[in-house]
Amino acid sequence: MVPIKSIRSPGKNEIMKKIFFLIGASGSGKTTATKELERRGLANFKILYFDSIGVPSVEEMEAKYGGPEEWQKVKTIEWVKIIKRDFLPDTHVLFDGQTRPSFIENACHENGIKEFEVILFDCSDEERKRRLVARGQANLADEDMMSWARYLRKECHDRGYLVIDTTPMKIEEMVSQLLAHLHQ
Repeated sequence: MVPIKSIRSPGKNEIMKKIFFLIGASGSGKTTATKELERRGLANFKILYFDSIGVPSVEEMEAKYGGPEEWQKVKTIEWVKIIKRDFLPDTHVLFDGQTRPSFIENACHENGIKEFEVILFDCSDEERKRRLVARGQANLADEDMMSWARYLRKECHDRGYLVIDTTPMKIEEMVSQLLAHLHQ
């Protein structure tokens, strides 16, 4: 079990609770690292997974929301509402998922959340393909996923969000990198 320090605002005794959005395309290592942190027990944090609500087929997303992008936008807003209602201000939240940084920003703004960070786990296309094939999801190792990864990389760089390149990392290194950032 690796305890985490509370995040404090300079000059205040009051603990500021924060949402850490860990995003990345499939194969980046975000869920692997998050599940390892959950297994160890991450003190002062609630860990949540975007996909725990279920991911409908593209056809269902088209029919009900007009497409995958709108589904992702709507669900990001719903998640932030749930986090605010059920977990803040009592605990920090580590939220693992695939969503656009702009959707996170809009959802937090709409819900009056000022304390949040976006962290991107990223890796090379070759490593992403290797990981996806190794876990039995070769169908995800396609140009759409690589394009999604490039999009997230660019958006996070443009917005100044932390990008952690997990290409050369083993699980323990990914966990250590994430913990080091959460400790700041």
